[in-house]
Amino acid sequence: MKRFMELVVQFKLVWGLIFTASILLYTVYGLFTGQTTMDFVLIWQFVVITMVLVLIHFLIFGEYILTSLKTKYKILIHYLLCYIASFISSNILKWVDISKAESVVIFTGVYTAIYLMMSFSLYAYYKGTGEQLNDKLAAYKQNKKIKGEEK
Repeated sequence: MKRFMELVVQFKLVWGLIFTASILLYTVYGLFTGQTTMDFVLIWQFVVITMVLVLIHFLIFGEYILTSLKTKYKILIHYLLCYIASFISSNILKWVDISKAESVVIFTGVYTAIYLMMSFSLYAYYKGTGEQLNDKLAAYKQNKKIKGEEK
């Protein structure tokens, strides 16, 4: 039960990050195109696409599959699978005209830029958080050592 709750919390975190990012990106896109509202159907489309992307994330970075694969290969596989899922979704929803090479190139460029920005921001966040935890652990060990010498 504990493991299930950990997975639920991780799922909520990743889903929330991706969904929020997609809403914010669409809002910026809407500003450039002059849109002032967002359809309710569009929000549900984002929910479904986000669920697919989160499932891909857990398949690649989860603790059950591809555990021995190096991180750089996981990132490459994740990038490609998310690209394919996003491209297919965008085509189904008529967001990208795949008959025009220019549209595909723009989609690929924008997708790659967003993927890189999100990857670097998550890397910085986890690196900063990890360093904070390491500092706290070092302080705890030092404090424990000092208390052990006093006794």
